[in-house]
Amino acid sequence: MNNEIYSKLNQLMASLQKELPIKFFNLTQIPEAVSWAETGGISVHENFYTRRRFSYHVISASKENLEAFCHKLGLPKDKIKASEFYRFWHLTWTPFSSEPKPKRRRGRPPKKAISQG
Repeated sequence: MNNEIYSKLNQLMASLQKELPIKFFNLTQIPEAVSWAETGGISVHENFYTRRRFSYHVISASKENLEAFCHKLGLPKDKIKASEFYRFWHLTWTPFSSEPKPKRRRGRPPKKAISQG
């Protein structure tokens, strides 16, 4: 993970922990994150599907806690969805949106104009 983003995330999480029951888990600790979420705490863990975009999965059995999380960060509450498999609510969070990478050009480069002179 990018050290600058990790540092910013730690600072943000520390400020949120003063007001919400929130913990950060890495990708290998997802079972622990689920256990914490099932008790009503807010679990934040790296999103398996979008790791390259620095997005996180936020889960909790308490919808009210997730609504408070959204309120603190200015996120729309309609991002919160019910899990199909577990007894918790969840959302995907991208705390630090980065500039999109330019798309790589496909095919041959355009032909250069031949100057006549």
